Amino acid sequence: MTAQDLFVPRQTNTALYIQLHDAGHPVEDILRVQKAYRVACAMFNGRYRKTGRPFICHAVGAASSVAHFDKDLDLVVAAMFHAAYDSAQYPDGKSSRRTETHRKWLEQKLGPRVEGLVARVGAMKFDTGDPERLAAQGVPAGDEDILFLVLAHDIDDMADGGLAFAPKYGRSIESRVAACAILARRIGRESLAATIEAYGSRYAALGWAAALEDSRLEGFRIAPNVRNYLKLRRDKLRGARVEVL
Repeated sequence: MTAQDLFVPRQTNTALYIQLHDAGHPVEDILRVQKAYRVACAMFNGRYRKTGRPFICHAVGAASSVAHFDKDLDLVVAAMFHAAYDSAQYPDGKSSRRTETHRKWLEQKLGPRVEGLVARVGAMKFDTGDPERLAAQGVPAGDEDILFLVLAHDIDDMADGGLAFAPKYGRSIESRVAACAILARRIGRESLAATIEAYGSRYAALGWAAALEDSRLEGFRIAPNVRNYLKLRRDKLRGARVEVL
């Protein structure tokens, strides 16, 4: 796969809309994604990833990756909200755990199937060593759609060099890339597997990124309102890993 052929996930909402249109989605589909994007903006407001990249760009990138490999719009929207039960802010100002209140709210905004997909994505372990484990043990029957979502999510992490600037899986991702490609092929996603391998092969040239690595390697959030600002200050006083500027 040449550099010209390599898929690059979109990072803005409007670029995603154009991608969906070019892929043949009707305007009704794009309006649905636009509505979901506005919900995502509120939920991930002020949040940044370990690299300093705005989280909403990653949410769009994950959705774009899924849209490139599959036309199922529920999967596209679920990818945008993959961190809804991990890193999002809900109207009640509480943590993003999957409480019954949060579940009902998200279901009302996105629909029951998407909410269920989001919950299952959050429950699938795909951290350090997990792809290698799944490649060796096998994926539980019925989880092929969730595996597809987490694999497509990794495309966005690799495409922008995020795993080099903030190496959360270690400096080398060789074994992870190999395992992810195996898993993609097991669920019949050859194009996804080839894209994973292509991005993996580019990492050898990103050694220079270590000089830009932040020693804290933690995401951060700018409090969107006074209530959340006070909550973060309280968490800091209680010993939580919070930096208040």
